[in-house]
Amino acid sequence: MAAQILKITTCLFVFCQLMAVKAQPLNHEIWDDLLQEHVSPNGQVNYDGFIQDYEKLTRYITHLQNVLPDIESREKSEQLAFWINAYNACTVRLICDHMPLSSIKDINRPWKKTVLTSDGTTYTLDDIEHDILRKMQEPRIHFAINCASFSCPQLAQKAYTGFDLESQLDGAAQTFLRDSSKNNLEGDPLILSKIFFWFKKDFGTTQELIVLINNYTGLNLPHNTEVIYRSYDWSLNH
Repeated sequence: MAAQILKITTCLFVFCQLMAVKAQPLNHEIWDDLLQEHVSPNGQVNYDGFIQDYEKLTRYITHLQNVLPDIESREKSEQLAFWINAYNACTVRLICDHMPLSSIKDINRPWKKTVLTSDGTTYTLDDIEHDILRKMQEPRIHFAINCASFSCPQLAQKAYTGFDLESQLDGAAQTFLRDSSKNNLEGDPLILSKIFFWFKKDFGTTQELIVLINNYTGLNLPHNTEVIYRSYDWSLNH
């Protein structure tokens, strides 16, 4: 009997240890360090600096690949942070791999190239954005993921984390909407980023979009305000 109790106790201890490990936040410290080192406060990216730290960038992406099989067991906020960081880090590495460039569009089919591999499954940037992130029903991802272009939302200077995700996404929304190079909210019609046109399905009706804009800018735009869309500048964000 004593042996059985010891065995059960040991099993419970091991189980608890495994659950404790699983509950630990994902580690995005390497990416956080790289962002603070190579991204300016206004979102300009020093790709030459990332190239100098290429080994460190690759080490972070390898870490993402290693923890990827466990990602679906995490809280939604940690999953979102993981995939936002993955998209941004893989985009930066894609640019580094093809420099010199004037635009991500200089790369042949950039969003169809494999950027992550885990347990025999490959992921492209399109896979991450459309098949994973957008299906998580969080439209603010479009203010957080960065496609290495001038008209994209700024690449944040800090890694996204599950713990801070709500405040980080709110901050990204405010920054993007208040950026006059991306959106002009002073006239009628409003001149908005093409992102809102491409992802209408995610942002809802025009009235719902106006509500979102008002919430993040403190404006009181009428719900029937006309909206037009600005041409997208695919120049490299450096």
